[in-house]
Amino acid sequence: MKALHGLVVFFLSFNLLAETSSQPIPVTVKTFESVAVDVISDAPAQVVVNNQPDISAEIAAKVISIDVLEGDRVEAGGQLLQLDCRKTGLARDIAQAAFTQSQARLSFARSQLKRANNLKKKNSISDELLDQRSTELKEATANQLTQKHNLAEAEIDFTNCRISAPFAAIVTKRLVSEGSYVVPGTPLVSLVRLNDTEIEAQLRQSQVETIRNAEIVWLESKNRRYPLKLRTILPVYDELSKTARVKLGFEKLENIWPGADARLFWATGSEQLPAQYITRRNNELGVFIVENDKARFLRLEDAVEGRAASVNLEPMKLIVNEGRHRLNDADQVEVITTEQ
Repeated sequence: MKALHGLVVFFLSFNLLAETSSQPIPVTVKTFESVAVDVISDAPAQVVVNNQPDISAEIAAKVISIDVLEGDRVEAGGQLLQLDCRKTGLARDIAQAAFTQSQARLSFARSQLKRANNLKKKNSISDELLDQRSTELKEATANQLTQKHNLAEAEIDFTNCRISAPFAAIVTKRLVSEGSYVVPGTPLVSLVRLNDTEIEAQLRQSQVETIRNAEIVWLESKNRRYPLKLRTILPVYDELSKTARVKLGFEKLENIWPGADARLFWATGSEQLPAQYITRRNNELGVFIVENDKARFLRLEDAVEGRAASVNLEPMKLIVNEGRHRLNDADQVEVITTEQ
């Protein structure tokens, strides 16, 4: 009798549990359209430069003035330093005088040879004297070419007293001080060529695909935002990090230093599900949606804990908000409220 009573109690308890477990789980839902956010991806980035030359002295002279500070932006032809031009100026004046004198000697030698030729026609001059006049012209011509070359060098040396930027750049370092004596080859300043500055980032394969089709790409550094354009994706993946190197350029010339702390951002125009709606089940991340009064667990392959994830859902698809932590796939649910 006691055994029969226990069996009845067991079956009654089982039926009660079954009825309880079959009760729909109350949940609140929101439409995907109401919770979706724009897809914005990001990754660490580095500002690099392909051309960072040192500007060196071409002559031996004293530094009179340094006209730029580190961090200054200079245009092509802008003055960087001024060297003492007194000696080079004097050398140029001497070279100019020597060239002028050589021109006069050349003119005189020509006239002398012309006169000698006329006298020869009248047999009024010896062959030896005619040959002498011809030799004098050749020597005067050679001397004039030498003095012309010397003057050109003196002009270059004088011009090199003024050190100017060969291209638009940022001054990264001053390498000498006012009053220093420099010789040819002495580094004076370091520059970064503006249009050679670019951005490099190591991206995962999934990120590479999204940045390739991004609608907008930008860099953020020191609370500033710089528009970028994709230049190239190197077609080689690093075996260790499973990433590829991506290079980007600035939309316009920007005053940003190589090596600056920066982060790369890009938007594809698609939408993501915020992290607060993503749940872990059976060690997988996903989202619960409601279909035909049942909870369906939609696995998100590329989801990362605590971050928004890409998901392909219709705008009016119902996303479980409150109550999702009690759900399992295929559970019956009762929608209490729906937020459009």
